[in-house]
Amino acid sequence: MKILIVTQYFYPEQFQINEIAPELVKRGHEVTVLCGIPNYPKGVVFEEYRSADSLEHKEREYFEKTGVKVVHVEQHPRGNNPLSLIRNYISFARNCKKCVRQMDKDYDVVLGYQLSPITSMEAALEYKRLYGAPVVFYTLDIWPVSAEGMLKSKRNPLMIPVKRLSRRIYQGADRILVTSRPFMDYLHRVNGIDYNRMGYLPQHAGDGMLNMDLRAEDNGIADFMFAGNLGKGQRLDVIVKAARILGKRKDYMIHFVGDGRMRIELENMVKEYGLQDNVVFYGNQKREDMPRFYKMADALLITLRGNNEVGDTMPGKLQMYMTTGKPIFGAINGAAYEVINDAKCGSCVKAGDYEGLAKLMKFYIERPADYLNCGQNAREYFKIHFTLDNYMDGLEKELECITRKK
Repeated sequence: MKILIVTQYFYPEQFQINEIAPELVKRGHEVTVLCGIPNYPKGVVFEEYRSADSLEHKEREYFEKTGVKVVHVEQHPRGNNPLSLIRNYISFARNCKKCVRQMDKDYDVVLGYQLSPITSMEAALEYKRLYGAPVVFYTLDIWPVSAEGMLKSKRNPLMIPVKRLSRRIYQGADRILVTSRPFMDYLHRVNGIDYNRMGYLPQHAGDGMLNMDLRAEDNGIADFMFAGNLGKGQRLDVIVKAARILGKRKDYMIHFVGDGRMRIELENMVKEYGLQDNVVFYGNQKREDMPRFYKMADALLITLRGNNEVGDTMPGKLQMYMTTGKPIFGAINGAAYEVINDAKCGSCVKAGDYEGLAKLMKFYIERPADYLNCGQNAREYFKIHFTLDNYMDGLEKELECITRKK
């Protein structure tokens, strides 16, 4: 197949599409990625992509390395304020639609890697309108509910056009693949998508750590870790509030590895609660360095907001966590809650329940032996459900099926 992938975010920005596109090439397909100039998560263009010459050089270099052709379009950088973010969304959608009008007309299928905003998928539908190729969305963020967090309220008047826009864009796809089963109910109820036009395809995670010995050295304390984006949707205040309940004990530490919009607020909370000796922040780390950080941890933490359907998702970090062979403790709803319990790889309380999370952490601090089998259980569950091969088999089957129908 000749596949066009539309995604606002791509290498060197850290998203799983970076592994999916090259894998499609390895499986014999011709792949072009249409994306924005990299600026996530800091909101400024990566230095090595700032000139036209360097951009062309990076595109050629990436093609020689992976076989994936990359086409970057101009977009206003995300910046660090709401106005700049809106300009980023609008500029990418507009410029991407212009770009597809100049592209080859013979792509067999368009794969939309759909994160936020939903407007990033406009170009996929534009290609379909022009040349008739079927469109498959791989939906990681569901709209319009994802917009509620940005607009602060579902009652914001701007939600009215956002709802109409979301419905139109989802209705334009021939097939929608979701990462969490509860997404299907939402898309059917809110956007009118028939169940027979949707499919479930959970995210994969790299298996590079699956066979590593990442057991932490015994330092006499319980080391908890959260690794990933420190964003508002992750509800990381729940972890800090749980630490406040645990107090200034000397038998535990919490390690935050990553960066994001909530970092400064979280650091201020830690100072306010006097927990500087118990909570430490490391900032963003290279993916290849993460095994060293995971090895520091005895247990991993996962949290997500639970006030709407977004909280029913299964964050990609859960699968990554499972490869490390560590117990997982969560304050989270939906699919992630179910997987952790099904896999018997840790314990969960409902999203936002910092008191319950504190109890789980306290129990682990005092009785870690009760969780000895959780790490191995996680790895075995991962092997059955979340490998890249399993994911690619499912994705390839979906793309081939929709192409044959057209």
